[in-house]
Amino acid sequence: MTADDLPAILLVQRLAYGNAYQEAVQVLDAKRKRSPAACWVACDAAGMAGYVFAHDWPGDAPPPLHVVLPAAAVSTCGFLHDLAVVPRAHGGGVGAALFAAVQQWSLAAGHEALHLVSLASAAGYWRRAGFVSIVPSERSAMAAYGEGACFMRLSLGC
Repeated sequence: MTADDLPAILLVQRLAYGNAYQEAVQVLDAKRKRSPAACWVACDAAGMAGYVFAHDWPGDAPPPLHVVLPAAAVSTCGFLHDLAVVPRAHGGGVGAALFAAVQQWSLAAGHEALHLVSLASAAGYWRRAGFVSIVPSERSAMAAYGEGACFMRLSLGC
């Protein structure tokens, strides 16, 4: 992923979530800069088919939405911030490939776990991928993620 990908990423984000979870390009670019080795795009003949943002994250609560994250710190966990696939690519393995890349990055970084916040509509997908719901250490951190969102953890066994 490069800075040049960000306009297309915003379009994919809108297709995936509508206007509900749009993050500013500056916020997304800061996530990309924080962990460039954990952010990817997937393209097909029609253009961008999906993307994923991941980064290290200390703590057992999700990072805030719509906020530029602080500088990277030592962390034993990774955080899958956002993975989105355009409708035309649903069922084609794009999401699974992007998730596999994040998993490999997190394992190579020596993380003990990978966390994410699942929107209510995607919780079943993430459970099938091995994630379990957990209670965040700071419950107020979940408010921006919307009704029914859940904080999840995948143990990596490191």
